[in-house]
Amino acid sequence: MSAALDKLFANLPRLPSIPKVVQDLIASLCKEDVDISDLVAQVKQDQSLSARVLAMANSSQYGVSKKIGAIDQAVTLIGLSALRSLVIASGMSRAFSKVEGVDMRAFWKHGLVTAGVARVIGKGKGVNAEFAYTAGLMYQIGELIIHLAYPAASKQLLRDNGPKGVELLKVERSLTETDHCEVGQEMAVRWNFPVEIRNALRWYAQPLEAEAEPMAAVVHISAQIAEGLEKGLGAEEISVGLDTRVLARLSMERPDTVWRIESCMDLPAASEQLL
Repeated sequence: MSAALDKLFANLPRLPSIPKVVQDLIASLCKEDVDISDLVAQVKQDQSLSARVLAMANSSQYGVSKKIGAIDQAVTLIGLSALRSLVIASGMSRAFSKVEGVDMRAFWKHGLVTAGVARVIGKGKGVNAEFAYTAGLMYQIGELIIHLAYPAASKQLLRDNGPKGVELLKVERSLTETDHCEVGQEMAVRWNFPVEIRNALRWYAQPLEAEAEPMAAVVHISAQIAEGLEKGLGAEEISVGLDTRVLARLSMERPDTVWRIESCMDLPAASEQLL
């Protein structure tokens, strides 16, 4: 770890932590024979998670006629994929419940939309779609760490229409000698996340670099699509703004993205249930 990262983490009031159930779940994402009963048992021990699972199962999305009060029944209804999303999102958002100057609800909503898009884009592109979901959810986590470690300097990063992408990395480096991509990767290391997620967090803003693996390109494209969806843009309009060089990294062309974007149109509304 670089001296700049050492200094940043030394400045943190406390190191954010995520529930063990989230770490265990993410570690199990590459396994095909996941013991869902084990996961359900852990969810039952967490009151906040249990409440969210029941709230989702009883939402209008699933159209149940009779109120569901049992976790096992709720999990059967919503399915493993939705349960994973809920557990991971809940754990992440609780680790960073408040960061001064940052609209946390908007932050996590964007992360959830990006995550959902990354799951769709990642399928069939040689990456673990569930890893892509997690990487999409937390791709900006390094920004929160920088805000926590350097609150005064970070005020320069909060202005409207501030720098994005590579330009943001340059500004962060001028202020802290590191950037949110390096910080995000380090957090993924400390949380024992898989190397694929670590690489995506490190290189999503520079997905054409030699060190970047395909998942970094997935997250890069997904974040762009998420921004368009949150603005209410249509699939064709969003696709036009995508970087063709990054799409080529995934053996995709703009027309390939249109139907994928169309399948994600309801994500901004659906993400509200996970907040």
